[in-house]
Amino acid sequence: MERIRIGDIVLKTHPLVYEPGEDSILLMENLVDVRGKKVLDMGTGTGIQAINALKRGCEIALGVDINPYAIRLSRENAELNKVDRKGFFFQSDLFKNIDWIMEELGIDRFDVILFNAPYLPTSQEERLEGYINYAFDGGVDGREVIDRFISEAGRYLKRGGVIQIVQSSLTGERRTLDMLERYGFKGEKSASIRFFFEEIQVITARKVR
Repeated sequence: MERIRIGDIVLKTHPLVYEPGEDSILLMENLVDVRGKKVLDMGTGTGIQAINALKRGCEIALGVDINPYAIRLSRENAELNKVDRKGFFFQSDLFKNIDWIMEELGIDRFDVILFNAPYLPTSQEERLEGYINYAFDGGVDGREVIDRFISEAGRYLKRGGVIQIVQSSLTGERRTLDMLERYGFKGEKSASIRFFFEEIQVITARKVR
């Protein structure tokens, strides 16, 4: 396993787990205030967002991922960064296992939910073999996983709580903001990086109802 450093975080990497890139760093650098809060890191990968939240003073961070290699790796990385006492990592396909995990940890609802989503429009022919595909594959229009996430996230978030989603402009900024509004959120594009063919965006939304 190789090790990389991003800011004050050291990470082990794994060939079957998404290695943090510019999108991960964008979310880290634009993280909302998490001091004393309960944070859910959806699609945790190496655990970088959960670890970053813990280093920024959150009360507890739960990282979940459909990829079992990611869960093992994120646990090792939490220990490596000395935040494992307040960082917990479990396998789940989005919110599928969240109810019983929250019960185990004594969590009612979260204050902040983070999601560096699989946002790339992906045809059947473009899909990769194995678990690594889950880190990229957003379905034909890039919205398959993001739409599922938005439709379910409100159940697990306190009123006034915040979700932060990383997506591509190819996925549709307006579509995401409109869907968030339908599900009781007020959102905005809070950060972005421009590349040749797309813009990587952080969408930050507060639960208002």
